[in-house]
Amino acid sequence: MIRKLLSTGVRLFAAYMALTFLGIPVAAKEPVQIAQKSANAQATKFELKWGTIPAGGAWQVVGSAMLDDIKKANPAISGSIVPSSTTANVLGVYQGKFTIGFSLSDATADAWQGQGFFKPHGKIQNIRNLATIYPQTTHIVVSADSNISKIEELKGKRISPGVKGLSNDLQLQRLLPLYGLSYKDFKVSYLGFDDAAQQFIDGHLDALMFITVPYPYAPILNVNAQRSIKLLSIPDDKIAALIKFQGVESHTMPSGVYRGQNYPVKGIGVRSHIIVRSDMPDDVAYAIAKTIAENVKRYPIVYKAMDMVKQTDLAQDVGIPFHPGALKYYKEKGLIK
Repeated sequence: MIRKLLSTGVRLFAAYMALTFLGIPVAAKEPVQIAQKSANAQATKFELKWGTIPAGGAWQVVGSAMLDDIKKANPAISGSIVPSSTTANVLGVYQGKFTIGFSLSDATADAWQGQGFFKPHGKIQNIRNLATIYPQTTHIVVSADSNISKIEELKGKRISPGVKGLSNDLQLQRLLPLYGLSYKDFKVSYLGFDDAAQQFIDGHLDALMFITVPYPYAPILNVNAQRSIKLLSIPDDKIAALIKFQGVESHTMPSGVYRGQNYPVKGIGVRSHIIVRSDMPDDVAYAIAKTIAENVKRYPIVYKAMDMVKQTDLAQDVGIPFHPGALKYYKEKGLIK
């Protein structure tokens, strides 16, 4: 009898240990805690597909650095960056092809309102701001020895706004009508920024019409290393007309950014920022915003324009709602009241 009881006890103890090892409930209180821990762990697992820009571009460099920090600080978050473009990033996040992406404030505003390049898709309002970073501003570049000192004097000249469909193209098409001009009054070449810069160096372009790029901008630095340049300002009345568009602000580039540029350059600015889908889990958005904010001081090492970004800038409004997870972090830090 004793032997039978002992055998039964051993079997019961072994079963108890097996169930415990497998995480299967064996008491009324403990299973709830185990299940809750499991649910919490599962909720933090998330894969980021991050829309950036083609190889070598600013967003690819900054995005790579940010993603490395995010994955190190949050082991349950995985992911990779994907070469893309401003418009494609917004559409990608909207359609679920990307979970996160870089955008520009003017493009995001158009998407939200269903205007411009996004008109065929209607109002895109399942996107949320996660963090706002550096401004991109006006670079209208001509040779220092040219007799061109005003934008209207470029009529009939060979110009490049960069690639078709980017913010530079959009803003230039808004600027020119203020002078009674359009692309029909120029010889326009849609080129990648590096290619456009090389065409300018070789004398095949009279002007680079980069209306919204970060500074100092690598293609312009390349030009400046080989040729003396002059940067044209946009007059105040034209700036006033352009900043009526949502996502566009007045911005003056300080003197000394480029060799020989000993004067400020007036123009417009749009903000680079990071967007996510509205259905991203709050804890994931919180973790990403927190990691970027805690590492923001190191990003100028990988990209100079990030030197202009402080923690307070991350919480700057760009015209669309913040994701609740990011908003929670910014409020905790006192960056948003």
